[in-house]
Formats: sequence, structure tokens, C-alpha cells
Amino acid sequence: MYIKIIYVFVYCLAAGSIFITLNYISRLKKSYALSLKKAMIAALVAIIANIAIALSFNELTAQTAYCFYFASIDWILFHLFGFCLSYTEHDEEKHRLKLPAFIVMSADNASIFLNIIFGHCFYIYRNYAHSTVFFQTGFLPMYYVHLAIDYVAVLLSFIFIIYRIKKNYSFYRTKYILILSVLLLVVALNIIYMAMSLLLDASVIFYGVAGALISFSIHTFVPRNLMIESIGTAVNEMNEGLILFDINDSCIYANDFAVKHFGIDASCFTPEDEPIATVSRELGSTSEGFVDHTWEIEGSGGSETRNYRFKFKKLSDSKGRPICSYYMIEDTTEEVSYLNQIKEARENADYANSAKSTFLANMSHEIRTPLNSILGMNELIMRSSGDPLIRVYSMNINSAGDVLLNIINDVLDFSKIEAGKTEIHPHDYEPYKILRDCFYFFEMVAEKKNLYLHIKCDPELPSGLYGDSRLIGQILSNIVSNAVKYTNSGGVTLDMTFDETGKDSLDLIIEVTDTGIGIKQEDIPLLFDSFKRINEEQTASIQGTGLGLAITKELVALMDGSINVKSEPGKGSCFTVILPQSVSDHSPIGPLVNPVSNKIPKYKESFKAPDAHILLVDDSSTNLMVAEGLLRTTDIQIDKALSGDSAIERCEHFKYDLILLDHRMPLKDGIETFKIISSSGLNTETPVIMLTANAISGMEEEYKNIGFCDYLTKPINASELETVLMKHLPKDKVKLTS
Repeated sequence: MYIKIIYVFVYCLAAGSIFITLNYISRLKKSYALSLKKAMIAALVAIIANIAIALSFNELTAQTAYCFYFASIDWILFHLFGFCLSYTEHDEEKHRLKLPAFIVMSADNASIFLNIIFGHCFYIYRNYAHSTVFFQTGFLPMYYVHLAIDYVAVLLSFIFIIYRIKKNYSFYRTKYILILSVLLLVVALNIIYMAMSLLLDASVIFYGVAGALISFSIHTFVPRNLMIESIGTAVNEMNEGLILFDINDSCIYANDFAVKHFGIDASCFTPEDEPIATVSRELGSTSEGFVDHTWEIEGSGGSETRNYRFKFKKLSDSKGRPICSYYMIEDTTEEVSYLNQIKEARENADYANSAKSTFLANMSHEIRTPLNSILGMNELIMRSSGDPLIRVYSMNINSAGDVLLNIINDVLDFSKIEAGKTEIHPHDYEPYKILRDCFYFFEMVAEKKNLYLHIKCDPELPSGLYGDSRLIGQILSNIVSNAVKYTNSGGVTLDMTFDETGKDSLDLIIEVTDTGIGIKQEDIPLLFDSFKRINEEQTASIQGTGLGLAITKELVALMDGSINVKSEPGKGSCFTVILPQSVSDHSPIGPLVNPVSNKIPKYKESFKAPDAHILLVDDSSTNLMVAEGLLRTTDIQIDKALSGDSAIERCEHFKYDLILLDHRMPLKDGIETFKIISSSGLNTETPVIMLTANAISGMEEEYKNIGFCDYLTKPINASELETVLMKHLPKDKVKLTS
């Protein structure tokens, strides 16, 4: 009796293992998992049937239990066959064979259960062993048909698995061999049971074991080993080195990159060997970090210098306990080479930019110096001559000089924009003043061409805005100048309106409309290109650099604005500029009357300073004469020096109220002279103004950083000169004139 108890107990354990396997299989999402699950359910039925056989008390109950057992074997093999086809990727064959196999298995099941009536498959007999009755089967010819059907299913499964084994390679064979091995084990046990006529079928015990092994294989063992093999292959093929050390600093792995580049043998490599020894010394005791190093690598073509980046990190488990460390090695030779090329290119660009700046500074100085003499002397002629004809000639000289000066300024402005050194300096301003200044500047130019120049303004425009009026004036000047240049009849209209964008903000809208030659639609995109002119045949005689509109576009973009052009050949053009501005005074500007021009204004000094004493320093006697002439009516006492040494000598013996100092002079230049004057002698506290032809970008800030109190460029503008003098001369020595 105890033998039956042992069998039943083991059967129950097998049934329990199948329940666990079923729960495990339910988590699989693949299509073959359903077939495996059904096979395990059929195996559970087979085990229960065997328990019923062991507990049977007569031939009828034993025969019924045996019918359920033999029938469940059919469905185990049916679903295992389906699983094998799905798992070996024979889905099409599974679809074709599913219905015929189902019909055959169903017919065989019917035959098995009819055995209760006809007794045509097997018979039951009693076997007395160990004082216990065991009900066993004797096989009739029809039973071998049942066996043949089952073994055909097994054989077909083996064929499909073996076919897939032959077609695959490497690790993919392993997953099919594992399934084949498990099936062979179950079949072998079943054959042993039948051949030896064992008291009870022990092979069903392995149904649960087989199911667990198959589930573990397809869900864990195969994917994990495939992952390990794939990661190993990927690590070996990656273009970086990997060296692993355990907690005792024993090398446990070195990939192909590390072996190829440094000849590392993982079996005997230690942290004291190169290159890790050098890297460890540089890293010290840090838990992670990287080191860039250069090594001589021996290759088939000889030694080669290469750059490497070593990254070191210690790894810990989930509880923070150290488990291993690794070094990642990256070949940075190309990166270092690219960085060196970029560095060299940047240095070359800086050198080229420096050379350009030097050239522009020299050009500015060399052109502005004689231009200062021309325009300065012309200004003196205009002041001293009462002859209207001579004054007209002088005005023409002045206009030509302004054109030349504008060309120089355009080039310098463009250079400043290219270098990114143009800055916005917002302040409160009156929009009316910008319009008035623009009118005064271009009114005479327009009149010479018999053109009208009309100024319009929305009377509701706020009278006070906050922005950079200097840049806005430059934008207006560039566009109006262009309009006047390319208009031969009619005239130019400047209209200023606005759109409110917030409580204290608006979009200032400036429209410049002309009746000029117009622009073809396809040429409009080319308008803002640097140094480019469109319609060369019509514009060849017009002076200018072609930079005005390019500069305008950059200035508008700098102020987050926009510029648009509408034009029609022969009918004129309309430039629209929109600039975001803040409002400082909401009161309306009111009706605007076109400014009245003073066509040739008579000069009158803005102040008198007979008690003030200043020093003019310049290596050009003509420039000294111009400056002295421009200040003659102010009654200022003037001393002159033609060199830095001469200026230093004068400053040692006389205290001046102000010094105007040129920059570029032979021997001691203006900066060197200033440093000596401001550190010794009687004029260490005297305000010194840099008066120079060097108008390159950033020079004003540079001069003020050195210590100059102010900065004036040549050609000298008489009104600017007087303004600066009034600002820096002692207040008690300056008397304003009405």
C-alpha cells in the first residue's frame, strides 16, 4: 500500500509543479505560449488520471481512468506539436496541419473511450504486488494504432526541430536542442514504462518537470544566454576598449579593442601594468574620472602616436557594496586632430580679423587725416568769406567731403556689425527730433536735384519714446539717402506712424516712399546684399559703397524689428521699417509742421572762454591750424605741439585746462604721451581728449578705459568740438553765447 501512497504523493507534486509552470507561461506574450499552456493543461489531466488509476477499486474505474489518461496523451502531443511548429517558426505548416491533426486526435479519443463498451484497444487485469492490487493494461491491436498516431506526432515534431537546428547556427541552435532534449527524455521514460510493464506510469511525473524546463528555456535561459553572447560580441566589436577588474583588482575581461591597441592579456593583466598604471597615478584615489593621454602604439607599419581617453568607474551593487571596476578606453586621435585643426583655423581667422581691423584703422586714419584738413579749411573759408559765390563753392566741397566721409563710415559700420560689436544704448528721445534732423540733413541734397522732401507724422504718436535714437537716425538716414540717390524727379516722403502693442509699448512704423527708378521684383531680395548693386546700367553713376541697406537690415534686426520693400520699376519704391519701442511720455506729439530749413546757416560760436588755456598736440601742422581756426572765435588761449615729446615738455612747465591729443604720431604716440603726462608734471589731473582719425569699432571704449576723458574723430565736426570743450573745461571759464 505504501507504494501507491508514494506514487500518489509524487503525482501530486508533479501536478503542483504544473500549476506553477502554467502561471509562469501565462506571462509569455509569444504565440507559441498558448500551445505550451494547453499542453501543460492536458499533462495535468494525465497526472490526475494516473492518480485515479492508483486509487481505483475495480476494473471499471481503472478502465475509465486509463481512457482519460490515454486520451490526454493525444492532446499533450497535439499541443506540443503545435508548440514545436510555432517555436521553430513553421507557422504556415502549423496552419495547414492543425485541422487534420485535430480530426485524427479526436477520432483516436473516440476510439479510446469506446473501449469501455467494445474492449477493442486494451483490457484491464489485476496485478498483486507487495500485498497490494494494481490495475494494469494489456494492449490489443487497436491500441498500437493509438501509439502509432502519438509517435507520428512526436516524430513530426522532431523532424521540424531538427530541420531548424540544421538551418540555424551558433547560439540559435542551442534553444532548439534544449527543447528536443526535453521531449526525448519524456518519450524515453514512456517507452521504458511500457517495455518494463511498471506497476504505474512514472513518466507522467516528468510532465511537470518537462514543462518547467521548456518554460525556463524559452523565457530565461535562451534569452539570457543570447543576451550575454550578443553583448559580448557587441563589446568586442565596438570602437572603444573595455577592461574589467574584480574587487581584488584581478582582470576578468578585456575586449578586442584593448587587446589590439595595448596587447592586454586578461589572464595575467594587473593594474600595475601599462597603460592602467599611468592612468591610475593621474586619477589618484577617485571613484570615477577620466584622463587624456598619448601613447606610442606599435603596428605593422611601425610606431604611431595616438591619443586616448581613459574613463574609470567603480561599480556597486544595490546595497552600495563595491563589486568591480572598469576602464573605458576611447581612441580620440581624430578628435584631437580635428580640435587642433579648429584651433588653427580659429587662430588664422583671428589673425585675419586682426589684419582686417588693422587695415581699416590705417585706412580710416590715412583718409581722415587729409580729409580733416580739407573740410576744416573749408569750414574756415565758409566762416570768413562773405562772397556768396565762394560760399556756394565751399558748400559743394563740404557736400563732396560728406559723401567721402559717409563711404568711410559705411565700411567701418559694416565692419563693426560683422564683428558683433554694435550695441543698443536705449534712452528717452523725441521722435520729432529724429524727423527734423533727417530733414535738415537731406533737404539741401534733395533741393539740388529739384526734389521735394516731405515729412509726415501721426499726431497721436506719443511725444516721448524709449530706444536707441542714434541707430534709428542711422536707419532713416540710410533709407532716405538711398531714396534721394535713385530719384530723378518728384521727391521723397517720410511718414512716421505707430501701432500700440501694450500699455507702455508700441511698434514704430516708418515709411519712406520715393518716385524714383523703382526695383524689379526679382531684384528685391538682392537689395540687402553687401557690396552689391542692382540694375548697374541705371545706377553706375551713383556714388556709394552699396553697404547702406545691408547695414540698415542688420541694425533693424539688432533692434528686433523688420524691414519690407514694395516697388515697381519706373514708379518708385516704398521701404517700411517696424521697430518695437517703449513709451516714456504718452502725450500726443500733435500736428507736425514741415521743418523750415536754414539753407546756409551762418556760423556763430556757442561759447566764449578767453580765460581758458588748452594744448593742441598733432604731428600735422595743417591739422593744428584747422583746430586752432575752428576755435578762434571762442577766444580760447591755444598752445600747439607737433610731437609727444614737445607736449610732455610743455606740460612740465605749464598747467592747462584741457589737452587735445592726436593718437598716431612718430616716436611717442598719443597713448604713450598721455601716460607720461598723467603720471608726472603739472597736468596729471588735466582732462585729455583723444582727437584722432582712428574711428575703428571699439576705439572709443578702449581710449576711455585707458583714461582719456573723451573721444573725437577726424574730420573735426565744429559743433561736436565745441560741445566737448564746454563739457570738460572749467565751468567758471566758459561763458555761453546766445
